[in-house]
Amino acid sequence: MRPRNLVAQAPVDNGKKPRRPPKKRMRGSDVDGNQPNVEVVKVGARRAKWQPKPGKLAALMNLPLDVLFEVFGHLNPLDILRLARTTKEFRRVLMHRSSMSVWKNARDNVPNMPDCPPFWTEPHYANLAFDPHCHECGAPGVRNVDWRIGRRICAKCSKTCMVDAYHGESVISGLVPSKYGKRGRLLFYRKDVEEVQKNLHLLTGSDGLEAYREERRAFVKEMETQAKALEAWAASQAKDRSDQLEDARRDRKTAIIERLTEIGWGDEIEHIPYTDDLSHHKLVKQPTRLTDRSWFFPLMIPTQILTSYSVWNNIKNDMIKYMEEMRTRRLERERKALLIARKRTAIGVLRRYKIAHLPFAGVMPEAVDFCSFPEVKAIVEMPTETEVTEVSFVDVSSRMHDLVNSWRTHIHSQLRARVKDNLLFAGKRRASAERVTSDPLYQEYVESLGATIDIKGKKKEVSLPVPGDAEIDQMIPLATTVFRCKTCTPSIGLPGDSSDSEYDDFLDILGGRRSRSVPLFYPKVMGHCCLTRSRTLPWDYFATDDPNFRIDFPMSTRTNWNAHLLQVDEQASKAARTVVEACGEDPLITTATKMDELDPHLACLDCMRWSKHEVNQGEVPVFTWRSAVQHRIREHRPDRQPPKWKKLEGELLEESNQNARNMHIHIFDFPPFADITQPAAGVIWLCVHCMDLPQERECHELGKMKSHLSTIHGIEEPVEDQDYYKDYEAPQGRRPDFKLSDSVVTLQMERPPHVPLPGHGFFNFEDDEDDEDDYGDYDDEDDFYLGNSFFPIF
Repeated sequence: MRPRNLVAQAPVDNGKKPRRPPKKRMRGSDVDGNQPNVEVVKVGARRAKWQPKPGKLAALMNLPLDVLFEVFGHLNPLDILRLARTTKEFRRVLMHRSSMSVWKNARDNVPNMPDCPPFWTEPHYANLAFDPHCHECGAPGVRNVDWRIGRRICAKCSKTCMVDAYHGESVISGLVPSKYGKRGRLLFYRKDVEEVQKNLHLLTGSDGLEAYREERRAFVKEMETQAKALEAWAASQAKDRSDQLEDARRDRKTAIIERLTEIGWGDEIEHIPYTDDLSHHKLVKQPTRLTDRSWFFPLMIPTQILTSYSVWNNIKNDMIKYMEEMRTRRLERERKALLIARKRTAIGVLRRYKIAHLPFAGVMPEAVDFCSFPEVKAIVEMPTETEVTEVSFVDVSSRMHDLVNSWRTHIHSQLRARVKDNLLFAGKRRASAERVTSDPLYQEYVESLGATIDIKGKKKEVSLPVPGDAEIDQMIPLATTVFRCKTCTPSIGLPGDSSDSEYDDFLDILGGRRSRSVPLFYPKVMGHCCLTRSRTLPWDYFATDDPNFRIDFPMSTRTNWNAHLLQVDEQASKAARTVVEACGEDPLITTATKMDELDPHLACLDCMRWSKHEVNQGEVPVFTWRSAVQHRIREHRPDRQPPKWKKLEGELLEESNQNARNMHIHIFDFPPFADITQPAAGVIWLCVHCMDLPQERECHELGKMKSHLSTIHGIEEPVEDQDYYKDYEAPQGRRPDFKLSDSVVTLQMERPPHVPLPGHGFFNFEDDEDDEDDYGDYDDEDDFYLGNSFFPIF
């Protein structure tokens, strides 16, 4: 009976399909109609879902073994190795000893591959030679094989599994295979070392120890022999592989060139330089051929055509874009070469003008500045179709005088701005050094300078008055305005510091000379060579865009005139002021040009060398006014003691000139003293035929210049201002040429009390007349140089 509390429920549709009842199996019957217990399954019955789908090569294992071995014998060892790792059936067959013929046949397919060493199996040999994975961590891409240890190990694992120092190295070094590491040290495989050490420990005290050692030594020796052959084979394989890749790249390049030529780029390809050659393009240098040499026999259509055009269509647009870029670059190169040729013509116009105006009355522009003139630049940069010759510069040639004067005005404005910046910086630095904030009169001192004080927080900044352009233009030509070049004299002190006082104090202690360049004065400073030169290294020199602006020796490049290397030398200006005052001239109005016209000669009384025989007599060095400024800043500190100069006149001047003509000696490999009556002896001469050309050299002495004209240009009797000319910067010179003195003169003066009298030394000791014999060959001429402060002995 059904319980009362149960209610019949209708079936609920929950979205699930009802399970179908299992199919009934039909039972077969025999001829007699008996129905034995035999099940008959329908042919179209489904297989179980868990059963895997058989692969395409599943039926391969049903082939006879001799057929399989014949097929496998045409593969490479790496293919056999990978096939053995696919299924258990393949591994069971290929790893069996009976399959060794398959491995050997596969190895024979590799050209010149050595036989398998006796201590390795064929699968191990194939794995080591062809499978590029690390034997420690399994990392792929390990190309190098350490044949001497029989391992392929990546760089990361070699740091831990290779050892070069261990206990008992001298005992088992010949029992373990090794290879050479860094600095020629032997490296051993750690596991081999541990295994050998373990076996030695186990065999210690037994009769088999020595036999084991001999066995290991024979093994190591055999392995080294096999390693040499295998290394040679690996090297030849690498070379063959490299040649194959190179052949593939070459064939691909040839095929691409053929395709590009078919669409009209043949002429453009011929103009491509080596730096932009097609071989460097990423789509061309691939080691895969653009064509396939196989044939599609069923249709008798070569797949070479199908494959090549298929690959070519993939890269066609990129290659056309590259060729368009090459065409643009070619046009730029041709335009650049055309501009260089036009500039060469323009430089010829400049050279003719400069040669016609020798000797120079003012600074002349060089090639870079001349080609930067707007009038010249407009002709040089005419369209490519326009022919530019010397006739095109006729208008420029007629206006050369005005163009040069305009350029001189422009560079003078640059010099004025440079001087203004120098004076402003020097004034701020001097005011900052002299300022004492605790002094109540400090504000009075600043106001006396015409400056104002700006209060910003707790700091006080002094705004110094800036001199006007007219005032600077009056100051620049003065003989007391001395410039120096930063290239010729690198700054040793702080940035912007022109005094180098700490360095000078250091040199005073050592008794050495201070490093100073030749003082530069206006207007000769405008022609200083460093203002239009840029020293370059060889790779920068040959990378110069325009060869017209190169200078072969010394390697440098011409640049636009620039005053950024010039600096007002305060110490030299102080020294020049004392020289001008010693000549009886007003330092506020006397120019350097006027001092050159006066050509005064001064004796430095601070360098007096008192006579050993006369009480009030001594010899002093004599300098021209320029040399005097250089001597003062080089041998004396202008701020330490007031200078003592004596201007030579009358008989003293004649004696000085005569002594200058008679001085022809060398001291410490210095050049001979220049004859102040023969200005042609200076290093001031340049070649007219090399002017503004890459082969232009620096200044030479007159003898060397005539030798240059004879050797290079074949001119035996050169003429001044026709074959050679004086540098505009002379007499300052293009390089520091410091002279000890221009001459000497004997003066009659009262001997100071601190100077010992003749025949007496310091501390009132009498001089021994025989002392001179103790110093060898020593005469009065040597005494002059060895006793003077301006001839220091190092």
